[in-house]
Amino acid sequence: MTASSARTRADAFFLGGLAAICGLAVAVGMAPLRLFEHDTFFALDGAFRVLRGQVPHRDFSSAWGPMIFLMDAAGLALSGLRPAGIGYANALWGALAALWAYGIARTRLTSGLACAAGIYTLLLIVAPFALGYSPLAFSHAMAYNRYGFALLGIILLESSDRSGRAGAISSGASWALLAFLKISYGVMALPFLLIGWGCSDARRQRLLWLCTGAGVVTLLLACYLRFDLGDMLHDLAAAASGRSRTWRPGDMLNPVSIAEGLPLVLLAAVVCARSPRTICLRLGALALATLAVSGILLSTNHQAKSLPLTGFAALILADDAVARRDSAAEPGVDLFRKLAVLVLMGLCVVPLALENATALVAAAVVEERRLPASVPGRLVSERGALMDFEPVMSRLTSETGGPGYVDALNDGLDLIRRHTEPDAGTLAMDMFDPFNYLLDRRPPRGGFAAAAYNYAFSDAVHPSASQFFGDTRYMIVRKYGAAAQDYEIEAYHLRGLERIYGPALRENFRLVEESAHWSLWERR
Repeated sequence: MTASSARTRADAFFLGGLAAICGLAVAVGMAPLRLFEHDTFFALDGAFRVLRGQVPHRDFSSAWGPMIFLMDAAGLALSGLRPAGIGYANALWGALAALWAYGIARTRLTSGLACAAGIYTLLLIVAPFALGYSPLAFSHAMAYNRYGFALLGIILLESSDRSGRAGAISSGASWALLAFLKISYGVMALPFLLIGWGCSDARRQRLLWLCTGAGVVTLLLACYLRFDLGDMLHDLAAAASGRSRTWRPGDMLNPVSIAEGLPLVLLAAVVCARSPRTICLRLGALALATLAVSGILLSTNHQAKSLPLTGFAALILADDAVARRDSAAEPGVDLFRKLAVLVLMGLCVVPLALENATALVAAAVVEERRLPASVPGRLVSERGALMDFEPVMSRLTSETGGPGYVDALNDGLDLIRRHTEPDAGTLAMDMFDPFNYLLDRRPPRGGFAAAAYNYAFSDAVHPSASQFFGDTRYMIVRKYGAAAQDYEIEAYHLRGLERIYGPALRENFRLVEESAHWSLWERR
């Protein structure tokens, strides 16, 4: 088979896989929720705010950049504001990221490995479960981590070769997107960018094109933010202050992550043992940077395990071993070495890819058996009735969900309907704010995208009371308790909110009514 025909077949296989996987993601839409169920409103509320004209950081506080809300808003618009829009967004942006990764890999890797890189990227984004947890525990929580790893993977693929202008612009654009997605990923891209720059034959030109790619994306997003970068920087400072209080560096060295990283270490040793010195240095540096970055991100994310970047690095290492014949080795020895490389690469790539594919297929099967929206036990809301809140699959997560969460939300919906005007929005003093999206009311300015105490804000650094309460007329405050099967971690976040903003709430708002799960307040 000629190189041209192999490339053509790889193109066809990739595009066929892209269409099939994206079709499944669209068919699933929003998977039945089994884990981190209330996190779904991070995406729905943030996207809904954006579609109603609000700008992240300026109109509501967020430890995350505007990118995730813009991406989810596109999916929500495509779905007619139905919850399935989250799945549509993942299919849309997953397809674009996969095409991007494949385009980069196609000029650097063999045709088969380039195709694997594209499909691996797509599955990484569209799989409906939280990274590091069971693929059958469906969830759309923390999808920004999937996007972050995918964009880092694109930079990693591009940094593996002495690329020219187009590759440097690509990495610069990815870097800026990461900075406006989740700042920790933007910082963690620096080792790969430095390696790519250090291995370049034209460092000055590469730096220029990197800055060009990053500058164009930054300018576009700064325009969207109305050049109000001060609020964004304040939100990031609050997040840094909060996260520093709960960061546990020891998570980098847990036994599971060490076992996950071991195949990449062995693969790098096998490949570098017979590689020329310059190639060995470049590939060894990429492998070490991959493991270091993966460990740091594992410790900063709410992620039990899983190192997606090792899959990208393994494809790069395997390509060098497979594409280059060792003339000094016996044919049998060279064949054995290549087989060992392929096995180790498979151990880095296949487990996570299989988990992602399993989650997507399983969610599609469950979707076919989904009960109609009219059955009891659902949210009393046209949009909410389309969401399935199943009993929480893992009690180890300590997150509220399932029928108990549905009861609490229905209680809040009833309270709001009884005491507010049909067009009046509310702000929720809770970790997430579901009500404006569920009731299709224009959201007031203020509040948090995710009010995670000592993660998105802290006692030391947080939005002012005027920023938090914004221009809302009504506040609805969550009440937690063991009788409602709520968890201590949720009450912990609420206590942080009440300690900081409770005095201003009582001073500027009057209590309207208390229910089992909520208290409603109206501005004086």
